[in-house]
Amino acid sequence: MSCMWTRVLVLLGILAFGSGLAQPYRVSDATGKEVEIRSTERIVSIGGSLTEILYALGLGERIVARDTGSYVPLEATRKPDIGLFFRLNAEPILAARPTLVIAVAEAGPPPVIQQLRQAGVTVLLVPDEPTLDGVKKKIRTLAAAVGKVQRGEELVRGLERDLLALRSKLSQRSGQPKQRVLYLYPRDPRNTFVCGEEASGAGLITLAGAENAIKEARGSGAVRGCVNITAEAVVAAKPDVIVVPYFPDQPFNLESVLRLPGVAQTPAGQNRRIVAMEVLYLSGYGYTVGKAALDLHRAIYEQSGFVQIAGKLGEAR
Repeated sequence: MSCMWTRVLVLLGILAFGSGLAQPYRVSDATGKEVEIRSTERIVSIGGSLTEILYALGLGERIVARDTGSYVPLEATRKPDIGLFFRLNAEPILAARPTLVIAVAEAGPPPVIQQLRQAGVTVLLVPDEPTLDGVKKKIRTLAAAVGKVQRGEELVRGLERDLLALRSKLSQRSGQPKQRVLYLYPRDPRNTFVCGEEASGAGLITLAGAENAIKEARGSGAVRGCVNITAEAVVAAKPDVIVVPYFPDQPFNLESVLRLPGVAQTPAGQNRRIVAMEVLYLSGYGYTVGKAALDLHRAIYEQSGFVQIAGKLGEAR
């Protein structure tokens, strides 16, 4: 190859890198629509698990703004906060001058998404299913969108290694009774919610090899999502362990959980078997979901008393 052609190819590579992509990429969004992505130079990331994955893909420096729920890794909190993912406003997003907005499918309201597109911003809505296949699809969609397919497959393999370690632990307990776990979400002192099927945090409890105690507390028919629960229902659930999400900007108070209606009358309350888990690590279903399930399994089956699981935030600190 001549020296001149070498210089031309190097120059083209520099120009492509400056635009954020060597070539446009096409990926299918949450609606099945094909989206062409021409530049990843300035990304607004909306969705905690998406932001975490983008950082793991090596795109952290290109994120120019993020939603309130995107606080993992800690570096993300240094980016401008454009608000809650379900209550977006176009102005702060456009003020960040993004070339690409990547958001969970539930982001909105829809008129704001439409407004961004009308302003000429590429918007990619990513499916966010709280399942293992959904996590792998999310990783691969993001990796394809930003031209990091190989790194995306590395993340998927890491997830599969964590799941293999979890399956090994579960096989050791084969035939033994499962711990009954209640997932409580105390919204305020007067309203306590319990989470059943279709709630991502409850899904992690099942993945960790435990039984969701709320199935029998409501009689026939499964509890879907999170619903208000009475003290009588908490007692009737007879949980061995209670899992409670906590937010990193709010100190966790064990005694306040033990004082929730009905908790003190349960086996979990009497033995102080409360597991406090950072909310994004518990319910985010990001690329660390396998490790999160493994940590929860250990907290339920291998530890006693009160356990606090900080996830990636704990590693950072």
